[in-house]
Amino acid sequence: MRTQGRSPAPARASRKLNKVRTARVGRPKLGLASPDAEARIREVSLDLFAEHGFAAVTTKDIADATGFNPALIYYYFDSKEELFLNAVTLAVERAFHQFQLLREDLKNPRAIIYGWLDNHINEYGTIAKLIKIAIDYGKATKRNARIDEAIKRFYEREREVLRLALADGMRRGDFRKVNVDETASFISTYLDGVFARALILKDFEPTSSIGELRNFLNTYLDRKR
Repeated sequence: MRTQGRSPAPARASRKLNKVRTARVGRPKLGLASPDAEARIREVSLDLFAEHGFAAVTTKDIADATGFNPALIYYYFDSKEELFLNAVTLAVERAFHQFQLLREDLKNPRAIIYGWLDNHINEYGTIAKLIKIAIDYGKATKRNARIDEAIKRFYEREREVLRLALADGMRRGDFRKVNVDETASFISTYLDGVFARALILKDFEPTSSIGELRNFLNTYLDRKR
């Protein structure tokens, strides 16, 4: 007597379908996937967000610019907001990485402060992108706490570098006594103003303006005043 029940053929078909679905989960099987793929996506995202602004750039734009399948973009980053956050973080990392390399050869507080100014010249392209995307993001009606924190972190680290150098310079007798917090804030704000003006006036020369700040600080911090 033949036992009634589910035919084995549909069962095999079901198992085969499950295998196909399982194979689609996880890293996309793309020839372009590599250990450098994430870094490339971050790089392109920074360039596109800086050039066009957050609202105008789509995930597809980033995929097209990298040559990657959109599935690979979403493997590394959950959303456009996540891409934007990583673009901000990349700019901050670059700015401070180059300064840290430079700082290894800086032996006194004055050189450290001037080294930070020089870093704004040497890393002008990166910091300009950071300022541009921060200004664009500042116009957004909907804020993201993680993005806010990433941008804020740049200024906190900048002021920390300046405050420590100023305090050390006074302690060593290299600088006259000044208000450390106010002076650090002034330097940071001035540098922001240089980059903002460079965005407004195409013939503005940021390098000379940063040099003028250096000359001002040389006189302002002189302990003989």
